[in-house]
Amino acid sequence: MLCEVNYVRIKWIGFMNVETGLKIEKINFYDDVTLLVGLSGVGKTQILNAIEYSLNLAVRKDIILRPYDVSIGIYVDDIEYVWSYRIKSVPNDDLILENQDKYNFVYESLMKDGDLVFERNQDMINVVGYDKVPQPKKDESLLSQYSEDKKFEKLISGIRKLYSVEIELAVRGGISSENFSRLKTKVIETIKKNKNTEFRVFSHLPVTIKIFIAKHYYKEIYIKIFESVKELFIEIEDIDIVEDKEHEMYLVAIQVYGKKLLQNDISNGMLKTIYYLVELFTMSKDSLVLIDEFENGLGVNCIDLLSDMLLHEREDLQFILTSHHPKIINGIEKNRWKIIDRECDIIKNSDSTNYGIGNSQHDAYFNLINRWEYEGKI
Repeated sequence: MLCEVNYVRIKWIGFMNVETGLKIEKINFYDDVTLLVGLSGVGKTQILNAIEYSLNLAVRKDIILRPYDVSIGIYVDDIEYVWSYRIKSVPNDDLILENQDKYNFVYESLMKDGDLVFERNQDMINVVGYDKVPQPKKDESLLSQYSEDKKFEKLISGIRKLYSVEIELAVRGGISSENFSRLKTKVIETIKKNKNTEFRVFSHLPVTIKIFIAKHYYKEIYIKIFESVKELFIEIEDIDIVEDKEHEMYLVAIQVYGKKLLQNDISNGMLKTIYYLVELFTMSKDSLVLIDEFENGLGVNCIDLLSDMLLHEREDLQFILTSHHPKIINGIEKNRWKIIDRECDIIKNSDSTNYGIGNSQHDAYFNLINRWEYEGKI
């Protein structure tokens, strides 16, 4: 049973790909918004990927291991945890898979407010408070293996609240009729058992099913979603989920001027905006939101208003995002920027104050561009 957690934040991460040599120098994140600013190819996306991979690795058992050496700082309520792990390729003694790489944990440790909680390498394991512990699986994190232990309850609860929201979705996909029916049945059973069930219980579900749940069981949330969409697209009269029986799929549908348009007929920018807003109003408290190139696929008329909604409607969320768009960059205070640069295989980062850019918010972006141009980077 997971315990109640009130406040969770990713504080920093350091990363290295053991095989390729790619290294992300330790980067600290702000508690509310961190904007990664840099030229294409310098490593902004790799930073987001390193965070997402590590969070999934901590709590899931089905993650494919990769040759990474990572340390990550996580704040849960007023406790600081530092989780470190190192994964390397090892000899594969499987006769069938002998030509495929095999990876194991060769080191892992967890610190809690500076004190050791557990540590293991290839030869030993030490879990503080336990005289004897079973030999752990080498291809699975200790956090995942000990996820039911009360000693790790708070951290595991915190990490599960920090799921990253992949908003750059395959918005054309919809959801199969079989999966939709299965999830719908579970949702209805959950609500019947407890009419006071909070929406956060369903916050990890696909957008399509969340629209259905909001419209039928959480009218206040649906109204917020619809009114926000309407603010951007005044022609939309309704948002719904309908079944495409021919393709056995459930799809997002909107009503425009009395005509219903299915997901495949909605413009990519409009559909992506709807997905953003559904996620915004249905994410559980203290969620971590990772967005790579926020502006991609959005209409010019949406960027200002949508970015303002995302960053100010839910002040309990932690955003780490990248963007190349001047409006978005200028819309986020420069003291929330991390300037990302790269020297060979090392991804470096600097605060805006240490990067020598302008005093005013308006000047900061143009001074940054001018500096890159002066240095011959653009």
